[in-house]
Amino acid sequence: MKKVGRLGKMPVIPLALLLSVPLFATPASSNPVYAAAPQSFSDVPADHWAYAAVTQLATAGIVDGYDDNSFRGDKTMSRYEFAIIVAKAMDKFDAADDANKQLIDKLSAEFAGELNRLGARVAKVETKTNTWVSGETRFRYLGNSPKAGGTKLHGSDSFDFRQRVKFQGTINDHISWIARAQATGKAGNYNNGADGSSASFDMFAVTAQNAIGLDKVRIGRFPYDSFSHGLFGKAIGVDGVRIDKNLGKLLFTGSVNNVRGNTSQGTGTGDSGDANTVTTAQFTGKAGAAVGWKAGYYWSDAPGTGNLKGTGNTNTGIFGTNDTAATIFTQSRGVSAGFDVKLGNTLLIGDYVATTLDNAVAGLPSNPKGWSLELTNATKAPPVFYGGKYLVDAKKVRDFGWSVSYRSIDAGAIPNGAGGFDAQAISYASDPYSTITKGTDNIKGLFVALQTTISKNVVWTIEGQDLKIKNRGLTNLSAADLGKTYMTKLEFFY
Repeated sequence: MKKVGRLGKMPVIPLALLLSVPLFATPASSNPVYAAAPQSFSDVPADHWAYAAVTQLATAGIVDGYDDNSFRGDKTMSRYEFAIIVAKAMDKFDAADDANKQLIDKLSAEFAGELNRLGARVAKVETKTNTWVSGETRFRYLGNSPKAGGTKLHGSDSFDFRQRVKFQGTINDHISWIARAQATGKAGNYNNGADGSSASFDMFAVTAQNAIGLDKVRIGRFPYDSFSHGLFGKAIGVDGVRIDKNLGKLLFTGSVNNVRGNTSQGTGTGDSGDANTVTTAQFTGKAGAAVGWKAGYYWSDAPGTGNLKGTGNTNTGIFGTNDTAATIFTQSRGVSAGFDVKLGNTLLIGDYVATTLDNAVAGLPSNPKGWSLELTNATKAPPVFYGGKYLVDAKKVRDFGWSVSYRSIDAGAIPNGAGGFDAQAISYASDPYSTITKGTDNIKGLFVALQTTISKNVVWTIEGQDLKIKNRGLTNLSAADLGKTYMTKLEFFY
């Protein structure tokens, strides 16, 4: 049986046809248009579970209600009125967390008939339809003006693409699954191996709600999102488990994640599976309606390696030859604290980490620290540093978002493989000090991002950063200035 997608999935459109549609065309209205309410819609009983479900979505800011934009939970509503609210919730599905996504799924199944009669796009049309497909196409241009011995990007290295196809669905009322296939490459290199179209599953996970006494358990492969506001992070390919448990007004999050592969253990060729692991425990709470906080502890068995040239695979070292990486610490542990506060129409986010390194070499700080701040107008997005969130609503034409952040991070403060800002780096991996591998290590600097929805489901982004080596004494480089980088990209969502 053919599955029906959440967005009423259209067939794949050839690129030439897609580009023939004016990107700046503005629809008459960004809101869905529904048919006039038939008079045959019956009332929903006052004890129906949908009232509590919509109240939860309203509390989370997913829906504003109906009529005068207030959800009146004490008033009996018709199935038509519920369908209107569910349609609004479906429009904000991507902004919801996992629990509310499942709630929206359940509501859309309950009111599927009414949604169809209203002309709204439905997540579920039939009881057996429990799988949805969505996708994303990205085209990017990258540039830099490198210093400190860096190399300027050239040729097709300045142009790349990414294609993602995401699958998600429900297994039962309490268990959902998600998987994502991703292909990346450089323009013009189709027949050049990994640089042409390297494809893999960078995400596949199963999430259970209300299991073994916990509110949520997630296991599988997913982006790293279980610690800090994004000072710790990894965009793709983290294997492990995360648990969430509400303790009164506090949320406890625990995780064990393999953040990077290790070298061969002698039992086979290449990576034999003994991956480096980061283990975390964190509490999240509120200190008022506009202020949130996080506090936690982490332990990592990932060692740090480096050399005088700075080309070690993770942290900058001071021993070893110019070309051979040496171990500069064996493992690390530390505490992290963060806050997020709404200031009018802006959101301020901050993270701080204090780490202890085991067996650090002389000259490397044994207690490195790091911090980052971000100010943004993306107040409706989750309180996460840019890179882990979008600044705009892809469905809202002319929506505009901005982000300004600064980070200052000692060498070794962030575990090897869990650098939250590495994905923003633009450089060659072979550079004397490559931010590809050290975007969150011995770095300080400014990062700016601008984003706008130029047409429905089409987002344009501009990014720029100016980075410097925080402690040049850990390298043999003659200057600390790494230069400026910039990037622009177009993303199409469907």
